[in-house]
Amino acid sequence: MILALSLYSVALAAQLIAVLYAIYLFTLSKSYRLAGGCLAIGLGLMLGRRLNPIVFIWNGGDINIVDAFLAVPISGFLLLGVLHIKALLNRLEVQNFSLGQISKIDPLTLALSRAETFARSELEILKSFRSKKSIAFMMADIDHFKNINDAYGHPIGDVVLTNLVKTCQMELREIDIFGRVGGEEFLIVLPETTQEKAQEVAERLRILVSETICASAQDQEIRITISIGLVMFDPLKAMDNDPSSILKDCYNACDQAMYRAKQAGRNQIST
Repeated sequence: MILALSLYSVALAAQLIAVLYAIYLFTLSKSYRLAGGCLAIGLGLMLGRRLNPIVFIWNGGDINIVDAFLAVPISGFLLLGVLHIKALLNRLEVQNFSLGQISKIDPLTLALSRAETFARSELEILKSFRSKKSIAFMMADIDHFKNINDAYGHPIGDVVLTNLVKTCQMELREIDIFGRVGGEEFLIVLPETTQEKAQEVAERLRILVSETICASAQDQEIRITISIGLVMFDPLKAMDNDPSSILKDCYNACDQAMYRAKQAGRNQIST
């Protein structure tokens, strides 16, 4: 009797722990709520199958020792299965978070990705309609970047890109957007900024980049310059309220302004 009660008690404890972990899976994420709920309900109902023999034996009923022995591995394997599912879901959550971060960040330079840059820029446009404050859009492009790749190789070119991003990000505010939108092209968005202030920021970035050593190769210090196109978006003068359309127009406008800076001799700002 004591052996059977002990075995059933162990099985009951394992089953109860499995139910608690199933409930945890239910609360872990909305994506897994149905699976976790079904597991919790099913395992919870099975608690009756584990509790009933204990009550039966306690009230003087016949002992089925084979069933008592089988109850322990059955409940044990159910618990191990739930624990393994929990571990898999936790790993999946971590991987999903990592993938989400990768999709938001350019893997080489650690600037914002093109998609994330556009998404955040559209949000800033919507905010500007509420705040009634203008936004500055700047397109920055490295001058003669192909020459660097040709002379020193693409690995050195990657170092130049990475250090350019670090240099610019240290100079910008936390609310500013800095994203890589092309090979050596970067979109900079300055929320709640006047044209005068945007000009100051653009000039400061231009000078800082030109004075910074971006890489070293073949016993030579590599310095670069950038050309910047600057345009302003004023929500008070907007003829359209679609953020996607506005972003497209501003993107094209500052891109064209950047090319005018290139044509005018590079290492300068054009509006």
